[in-house]
Amino acid sequence: MKLLFVRFSSLGDIVLTTGVIRKFKEAFPDAQADVLTYCRFREVFDGLDFIHKVYCCDKSDGLKAYFNLVQKELDEYDHIIDLHGKLRSWVLKYTSPADYHRYIKDSAARRRYVKTRKDDPRLNLHVVEKYFEPLAQTFNMPMPELEQLRPVLFSEKQPTKGQILIHPFASRYTKTYPYMKELAEMLVDKGYTPVFAGDGEAPQVNGAVDKTGKTGLRELFDTIASCEAVITTDSGPMHIAVGLKKPTIAIFGSTTKQFGFYPDFSGVKVMENNDIDCRPCDVHGLTACPKGHFDCMKSISPESIVSTLSDLTVH
Repeated sequence: MKLLFVRFSSLGDIVLTTGVIRKFKEAFPDAQADVLTYCRFREVFDGLDFIHKVYCCDKSDGLKAYFNLVQKELDEYDHIIDLHGKLRSWVLKYTSPADYHRYIKDSAARRRYVKTRKDDPRLNLHVVEKYFEPLAQTFNMPMPELEQLRPVLFSEKQPTKGQILIHPFASRYTKTYPYMKELAEMLVDKGYTPVFAGDGEAPQVNGAVDKTGKTGLRELFDTIASCEAVITTDSGPMHIAVGLKKPTIAIFGSTTKQFGFYPDFSGVKVMENNDIDCRPCDVHGLTACPKGHFDCMKSISPESIVSTLSDLTVH
């Protein structure tokens, strides 16, 4: 039996597929599990022995090149598991003889929650549980405990004592942490070595290491693996830290648990202010605080983060 799991982007969403695929392979060890993604993310699957083959394409190559890949390489599968639900993956339903199964992303329910705060039972599901649903339905598998669907990643790097990764950046401003300089200075005073990484500009802090903008994807994995713990926003590196089983502090500002990406896994502490009644303000975050105060992030002090870190790790 051959399965093709499809997820093109983005980084965190792709990382979250790994635990789902592993759980499937545990139940069906003789099945072949392959992946289709964008080429810039293929390294997510490096070193994962439950993945047989990774196919990739570049969005910039256009649909013609993509259809050539589909026709030449992706015509011998029994099942296609669409974990993206966009046009590029949806066309596989019609271009491949395989049985096609797509996950339900509940976009409308999330948007409705932002506007009305109207809850929906589907919003209580983590994204990895939604990823697993088509497998559960197709192969009559019970839904596992969430921890069993935890993402899993590979790195050979071992942690260096005292190194703490700080990733204060995010794709949208309202998901970024504004006190990264103060946080790093406090960590230095406590004897830690803060390591900044990710796509952003790190502040100048004596005793800190700046790797922002200097690492590719595999180097980012290794940088995170080389740290004892991770302090991060709701972002791709947060999911990487979880997949590498790092003690992790996840800082949530404008986004909330109802969006499905909340890291409810062991060794992870979420810091958020649930008394801010204007959060969530958007499903994906915004380029500016619509109220002008940004209290969802500004109310989370560096002192509280350092205190939480000491509870997660022994330095």
